[in-house]
Amino acid sequence: MMLKYYTKRYEVIMQGTYPANRKKIMLATLASDIEKAYAIPMQRDPAWEQKNEEIFSLYSQVSARKDM
Repeated sequence: MMLKYYTKRYEVIMQGTYPANRKKIMLATLASDIEKAYAIPMQRDPAWEQKNEEIFSLYSQVSARKDM
């Protein structure tokens, strides 16, 4: 259920007509919220990534966009 919530937040941010700097802040906040909710490890952990593929996929998308 929570993953759907974060996915929807991501979609709303990406489809919104926010200024670029605002969108970056929103994506950074979303990435941080996902990190906290799913205890994403600070260092890369392939075992965790494999076990949590859907979460890691969304987190990777959000992280890549926030740095654009």
